[in-house]
Amino acid sequence: MEKNGPISREERADSVRPKGRAIRPFKLNVPDTAEDNLLVLELESIEEFHIHDLQSTTSEPITYTDEVITETESQDIRFVPVMRPVQRSVPLIPLQFRTLQEALDGCREMHPLPFELVMGKAPHHTTWLMAQVKNIKSQEQLYKLANSLSYRDLSLLFTTLSTLKRRDETDQIQNLIRLRACHYLYLCGWLTLQHCYPRSSVARALADLCIILEDIKFVRDSNHQGKRQQLALPLVPIGHGRIIWSRVPLISEISLPNSRHFITDIASEIYESKIELNAFLHQYAIFPGLPLGDAIITRYEEMVTGISANPLLSQDFFDRFRSSRS
Repeated sequence: MEKNGPISREERADSVRPKGRAIRPFKLNVPDTAEDNLLVLELESIEEFHIHDLQSTTSEPITYTDEVITETESQDIRFVPVMRPVQRSVPLIPLQFRTLQEALDGCREMHPLPFELVMGKAPHHTTWLMAQVKNIKSQEQLYKLANSLSYRDLSLLFTTLSTLKRRDETDQIQNLIRLRACHYLYLCGWLTLQHCYPRSSVARALADLCIILEDIKFVRDSNHQGKRQQLALPLVPIGHGRIIWSRVPLISEISLPNSRHFITDIASEIYESKIELNAFLHQYAIFPGLPLGDAIITRYEEMVTGISANPLLSQDFFDRFRSSRS
């Protein structure tokens, strides 16, 4: 039914609004400052998200009019925010080393290998440690000194022990070894024994350390029973002759260092396991050319050639015979 009379502005807006749309299409004239032309942008209808955004900014109800949107009003409508990266000034950090070789030398100095620590000890290092040991008057001072030793100081324990003869001095060093028992300390003791073999004080302290580490490993494995086991790290080749020191097993898995059959037990393990000699020496970090390594290789060669079956033909027999004659 048509209505006679003039049509109001609201009724005229309702009659021209398409059905199913919140806001009718309109044209927005944006000035182009580059070419001084007017770019006509066709804006599609805005759905509920934009209506909610407008309602959140004003409490007044939204009305639809045919008034032309001015330039200042169009600047208040923002649909897509533009994110620009924020430039931050990075401070220049001076390099400690100028060349790669200097960096490698600095890394080796800060993180030396156990073999380098044992070989690089000077007499004044032993003198410093013995001065600290002689100041121990109580068990509390012993604990305090043991906990204050750095990893470089720990490498002095076995090398200092190899130079001592008095029982009271060796006992104090051995107490420090027991209090700081760890795999790193085992490596230092194992390398020291290879240099000073057959030093009985070092062999006895190293055997005691191996027993402690085996007990620690047994308790750790017992606590982890029934739990999810961690996957072993893959064996990555790092070069010929290089050793991953954290994976070196305890020699006590074969025999204790203070055993009378220590050398024979190791040589028998190599012979019976059919493992290649150099591979075994590399696995247990045994260095040929040192007294312990040479003794193991000599005994193994006697087993291979069959000389060990006749003790009168062994190298030890001839060595004892020569020493008795001289």
